[in-house]
Amino acid sequence: MAPREIPTGVHTKSVILGEIFLFLLLLALSALFSGAEAAYFSISKRGLTSDETGVVVSLLRKPKRLLITLLTGNTIVNTSMAILAALITADIAFRLNVNTAVLLGVETFVITVTILLLSEITPKILAIRNSSRFATKVSFPIRIFMIILYPIAVPLYGVTHFLSRLFRFKRETLFDSEDELVALADLGAESGSIEPEESEMIKSVFAYGDKAVREIMVPRIDVIGINTNATIDEAIIIIKESKLSKFPVYNGNLDTIDGILYAKDVLTHINDGSDGEPIAPLLREPYFVPESKQIASLLKEFQRRKDNVSIVVDEYGGTAGIVTVEDIVEEVVGEIQDEFDRETPMVISTGSNRWLVDARLSINDLEDELPVEFEEEREYDTLGGFFFSRFGDIPTVGTNVVLDNFRFHVKTMKGNRILKIEIFREETPNEER
Repeated sequence: MAPREIPTGVHTKSVILGEIFLFLLLLALSALFSGAEAAYFSISKRGLTSDETGVVVSLLRKPKRLLITLLTGNTIVNTSMAILAALITADIAFRLNVNTAVLLGVETFVITVTILLLSEITPKILAIRNSSRFATKVSFPIRIFMIILYPIAVPLYGVTHFLSRLFRFKRETLFDSEDELVALADLGAESGSIEPEESEMIKSVFAYGDKAVREIMVPRIDVIGINTNATIDEAIIIIKESKLSKFPVYNGNLDTIDGILYAKDVLTHINDGSDGEPIAPLLREPYFVPESKQIASLLKEFQRRKDNVSIVVDEYGGTAGIVTVEDIVEEVVGEIQDEFDRETPMVISTGSNRWLVDARLSINDLEDELPVEFEEEREYDTLGGFFFSRFGDIPTVGTNVVLDNFRFHVKTMKGNRILKIEIFREETPNEER
């Protein structure tokens, strides 16, 4: 019996083997695209190491283009696999002399299960389990495909951009939260790609926006004011002694502020024969703000008013303190020392597990300096305020407060004001005494 003649279009065995090999290659590419999609869009920037950060973030800078590349590549690959599988099945059906339609039905089921298991579900599960490592490993081939598929991705990106504007979809963002950018700043500092001071500044920018004026102001007890009846020569003496540049001018007491006196306005009258003249004509209009005002909002007000100092008032309308532009800027860039400032540390180590602390130190700064934690819901901002809050009365020298295994001891006072507090770290927690 003569062998059947192979019709035109039916491939030889070597060609079929080549098609099977190509199918497996396409299956691997489909797994690559699926895994990359899952890895890049489930990745947590906090989970990145310093070596992985630059590679991954560079691709995520354009998330829409990345997503369109991955989806386009996966669609092309999966469509090619379906066509190739149908051709292989048709060849096999002829060679085995079976019904082509039946075998194509079986092929559709087998190929669907194969693609789901080997190029969709499994690679995505593996990629999500270790998204940062997977995303880093596949970054090079993904870059190549972003270049190859660029002619297709550009019009698709244009369509999606139009639809985003049409339906007002949320604009793409590289970072999901401030916390992730702060985490990347920490990683950048650890890897040396940015300076530690720059990392701290980035973190300070976010922290400063949430702070209220009361947290950074010069408190009333530290405010140096000038009586409204003072003369220019009296004001000059106060300026020289205090080495400050701006003074609230009060009538009777600090709750009645008549204006702000700038040192530069007074110093222009030195030796001009007006030493005995009153300072009233030199006063500038005071700007009052509530102590609850956000410092980011206050900075905008300063810019709008072309001003740089304001009087902070409490809920009863009394003077709580003063705040300047310098106080706000220092929250971002750190302490600014001018020619008159004397840098005195707020926390001084006096021995093993012993510190001498300025009572004006904020609780947040103290928690940064020492491994001590205060209650999150509190009505005080400074270490001195912590004492007044605990006792509800004016403490005295020698007063002790214990928090966990830290003992706080009032070291020095001036009148009713706490100046220095000594902190001891004890071996075991004690009760307050």
